[in-house]
Amino acid sequence: MNASAALSQLNTINSKCEGIFTQLSSVFPQLTVPDSHTTFQDLKNALSSISGSLTAKSSSNMANFSEKYTPIFDKLNEKIKDLQSLDKLIAEVKEDSEQMELIALNAMVISVKSGEKGLAFSKITENLQRLSKDMFISSDKLSAEEAQLLEQINSLKSIFSGIIESQRSISSKDTECSSELQRMLSNVQPSISEISGKVDSIYPAIDRALSVTEFRPKLSSAFQSVTHGFNEMNKYNPATPGSGEELDYVCFAIAACEKNIALLSNLSSLLSQACAQFAGAWQEVVEIMENADTKRMDFESRFLNNHAFGNDNIAKQLSLIIEKYRLMIGQFNNYHMVQKDLQGTCHNITSRAKGIYSVFETLRPVMSRLHHVRILQQIEVSKNDAIKSVQDSVTDMDNLINSANTSLDGIQAILESFMQDTGNMLDNFSSSIAVDNENMVSLCNEKEVVYGDLNNSESIIARAFHDFTVFPDDFQKKCVTVQQGLQDFMRLNTEISIVSNELETEKNALASRKTSLLNEKSLQNWTITNPKYLDSLSQIK
Repeated sequence: MNASAALSQLNTINSKCEGIFTQLSSVFPQLTVPDSHTTFQDLKNALSSISGSLTAKSSSNMANFSEKYTPIFDKLNEKIKDLQSLDKLIAEVKEDSEQMELIALNAMVISVKSGEKGLAFSKITENLQRLSKDMFISSDKLSAEEAQLLEQINSLKSIFSGIIESQRSISSKDTECSSELQRMLSNVQPSISEISGKVDSIYPAIDRALSVTEFRPKLSSAFQSVTHGFNEMNKYNPATPGSGEELDYVCFAIAACEKNIALLSNLSSLLSQACAQFAGAWQEVVEIMENADTKRMDFESRFLNNHAFGNDNIAKQLSLIIEKYRLMIGQFNNYHMVQKDLQGTCHNITSRAKGIYSVFETLRPVMSRLHHVRILQQIEVSKNDAIKSVQDSVTDMDNLINSANTSLDGIQAILESFMQDTGNMLDNFSSSIAVDNENMVSLCNEKEVVYGDLNNSESIIARAFHDFTVFPDDFQKKCVTVQQGLQDFMRLNTEISIVSNELETEKNALASRKTSLLNEKSLQNWTITNPKYLDSLSQIK
């Protein structure tokens, strides 16, 4: 065997081995770091975000709005009953005004017939007729203001009913969306967990395969030993046949071959151990990848397939839920608009109540003047015999004025009570509405965040429909590189076996030559006596 050729082969094998280790040392660290750049990881994160959204503030707390505001409207209904009493008193004032005007008209007719003697009474009665008409007009305005106030109150009740209905609708849709999202997540989560388990388990397996690099220094040392052994063999050229050194050289070469064969065997054993450990661990990686891919295809078939049976298609489910969220957020906007109407109507009720009282205040001066005119009538009748016949009319007028005055007292009491009670009540109501509106704005903002997450998730799911991957794009390419490294390791052992077999053949040939030389010299054994050969043999370890 040509030792130089063997050395060249061994150096080539060693270089290949080092090259494989260098490549694996570069690729393995890239494989052992989890990479989130996969559509599966994006999908998993998106579903996790949706799950987190379900723990956000719920709109179910709106359910107590009705209970919260109903007592206020019960009190308002009581005040409406007071307004019904007010309406009755206003009607009495109007009726008294009409009667006073009619009586005044009859009295004027009588006073006109009395000629010059009834002229003063006629003038007084004319004022009374005018004042009665003014009272009627003011009473009519009071009725109109009251009607508008009732209209505002009924409008408030209508708006309130709309708000309660809007709140119930929002709460119902929120609960419905949350339930549907929870069902979707509960349905898909087991499969997500299975894939995650497979993906996560591959990294420890890759770490175990990476342990093959622990053999690198051992193999390097073994290669050095073999190379050194062949270098010792390569120091000496074969002795000239028939020369005195031939037998020493042959014995040295046989012993050197045996030592180098043992070193090659040790190298091959180390490489076999490395390959076995590497192959076992890498087989686990391959199986995990295959299982993960099977789970991926099952997931894709069940949840990312437009033609799948049942309701597992998460894209369709999410699309329906997103539409419901869109409608719910639209209802939030409607709610805010109605809330503004509600606050405006509360302000209008307060203003309208003040307006009624302003109209009422115009009646008091009229009533005072009526009292004054009535006194003048009585004085004129008492001193003028020509108009004694209208005494009864004056008495009736006095009764009507007193009746109207009593009605005004009742109107004043009702209006003052109404203004005070409703003013405080509506102020508190408006403050409460403002607080609730802030809560609703906060809740709406949270739902808009969820809505944004859902839309983002829909985009991610759309990408998953197009290309659903559980490992990074270049992960499998890197795994192919590692697989190639394993195969290259196995081929190295074959190349080492070739060198070892050639060396074994060389040893057998040398053994035959040794037997011939011993026979020629009539010897049975021979011990190497040449120091240089002995020294070289001692260097081969």
